[in-house]
Amino acid sequence: MKAMKKNNAIKGLLAAAIIAAASMAGHAEECIYVYHQGSIVFKDYAEHVDSVALENNKTQISIYDTTHVQLYSAALSYVDSIKFADDRPVADLLDVVFNPDGSARDISPMGNTVEAVGNNTIVWDETYKRYTAHYNNPWATSPVPDYYKIDYDSNTAFKNGLSDGHTLETVFMTDYEGTITNAEAKWFSSHQSGGTGFLISTISGARKNEITFLPNVNTTTSSKWIWCTSGIVPQPKVFYHVVGVWDKAAGKAYVYVNGELKNTVAAVGNLRFPNAGSRWFGIGGDPNGANSAQAGAKWEVVTARVYNDALTQDQVTSLWRDVKKLQDAQAPASLVTDVDYMSGLPVKAGGTYSIYGNNFKAGDKIAFTSATGSGSSFIATVTPIEPAGVTVQIPAGAVTDSYLMTLSRGDSTQVLGGTRLEVVDSTPAGSKVIAHRGFWLGTSQNSRQSLLNAQNLGVYGSETDVWLTTDNHLMINHDAKLNNVTIQTSTYDQVKDLTLSNGEKVPQLSDFLAMLKSSSSPTKLIIEIKAHSTDARTVEAADSAVAAVKRAGVQDKVEYISFSLNACAKIAQLDPQAKVSYLNGNVDPDSLHTLGITGLDYKASVFTANPTWVTQAHNLGMTCNAWTINTRSQMAEVSKMGIDFLTTDYPVEATAIKRHFDGNH
Repeated sequence: MKAMKKNNAIKGLLAAAIIAAASMAGHAEECIYVYHQGSIVFKDYAEHVDSVALENNKTQISIYDTTHVQLYSAALSYVDSIKFADDRPVADLLDVVFNPDGSARDISPMGNTVEAVGNNTIVWDETYKRYTAHYNNPWATSPVPDYYKIDYDSNTAFKNGLSDGHTLETVFMTDYEGTITNAEAKWFSSHQSGGTGFLISTISGARKNEITFLPNVNTTTSSKWIWCTSGIVPQPKVFYHVVGVWDKAAGKAYVYVNGELKNTVAAVGNLRFPNAGSRWFGIGGDPNGANSAQAGAKWEVVTARVYNDALTQDQVTSLWRDVKKLQDAQAPASLVTDVDYMSGLPVKAGGTYSIYGNNFKAGDKIAFTSATGSGSSFIATVTPIEPAGVTVQIPAGAVTDSYLMTLSRGDSTQVLGGTRLEVVDSTPAGSKVIAHRGFWLGTSQNSRQSLLNAQNLGVYGSETDVWLTTDNHLMINHDAKLNNVTIQTSTYDQVKDLTLSNGEKVPQLSDFLAMLKSSSSPTKLIIEIKAHSTDARTVEAADSAVAAVKRAGVQDKVEYISFSLNACAKIAQLDPQAKVSYLNGNVDPDSLHTLGITGLDYKASVFTANPTWVTQAHNLGMTCNAWTINTRSQMAEVSKMGIDFLTTDYPVEATAIKRHFDGNH
């Protein structure tokens, strides 16, 4: 009697399963489960299942796929139950969604506060059908100017969720030219002498610049990093779905890339949390104390999630399937691609705002609609600019707000993303650009090619460094040594055949001066007199440089800088018409002016700490330069301060920021 009741129950359940199979087909997130004595004996995605059938006089149950291949078969008496269920796990600790106004929110049950630091740029991604966080920082940038912060230090439930085993999930993309700089970069992490997160690792032994899951787990209280490397070196502009799992019960860490398990390593013990002040997750950078982030780069972050549990392979597969479906879907062709812009810039009525990307067309229009619900909006026609991109004119009546930008071309539209415009009466002129050691991306620093690149770009200046050999030849190089040869203690014959990484022989200053003389480019050569073994020798190098410039007849194309105050004063004495700036940051404008020195060339932090120095210098007819300014946010801040020049490794980006400020001056 019991067997008959069981079979009747299974038949009833089977009828429901057959109906469910028909209705659920095509729902990728639904799975069919067959149970025996409470355990799963068969599982597959509902979209693979075409039918569930009773066979052999209703004593056998069989499941068939959409091509009528049998997936599973068993005696009916063996089967306890058949169920359909959603197999996707829920990110119950953190699930960040980005908003077009630059803010972000956590939609997980935990409901954490997501703090936007700086001016995060948000773009719309048509593939993933959501807004993404877009960062355009040099590799391993520290500090990171813009990032998101999720503080969990006082959230006991969150910390407990991490401590008993956890999973991190992200979809991200990075971008770089050539090869990856050998320095750590992090887009979603909570590290600082402990913690957990993702990074692109440095080369060390067998380790490459690869996607890595890095929890800190140990059986003692000391720090022990668990290097769960994936073997995947991220390629530029390629999105990756990455899942890192720390299973405390199993004592193992796992890393998955695009649904595939790439590595399993031992991870026995307890999670060590980051240092106090750094117990927060960063998106766009890694915590470095309570109010700073580090290890930034060019990222596009689509998702950033934390799960309380150590997910299984099946659960990771279900997450990847969701991502893969979006990637495989035929997204509408984009009107423009590689969209990039900077949020939070000051603009004025009648001024301009630049948006970069490929395939903009004359006649395109961009609608700016308030992302905060204030009702402010305007439509602007684009003007193409070089490099690829456009400017739009800010109309009278525009107000400070966060805006959603939508491109229209005829009947077609494309959401570009969100930006914040700070409407002001006017801005200072943009800081003029000096290429640090030349424009050397793709070639060698301080090479002839780097100077030529800077001249072709037309920036204000190309900075270089000179050393004096024992027989008084001025050689170009930043470091005291080149290929393990110390220049200032060597003769010209000992250094003249040393080779740069691009194959050039090490230049003399005379080579650069000849390039200046023969060029029609407005780019000046900014000569740094390096600090030699004695200050007297540094002054001799300054004397030799001034004499070489006079012999070449290019005084109007050369300026000087040095950390040696005596060298700067000597140059001013030798050539009272020369422009010479002091680098060390410890002398006020009045004192420098008394020595005949014409400029302050300091770190931006010095000007921030001494906010009156820029005005004092200008009142004395002096100039100000800030070094080395490598992020767009820093470039904008320097221009806002009214600093005349900035020295950077990224002169193309700096030129774009200068164009913006000049367009709103």
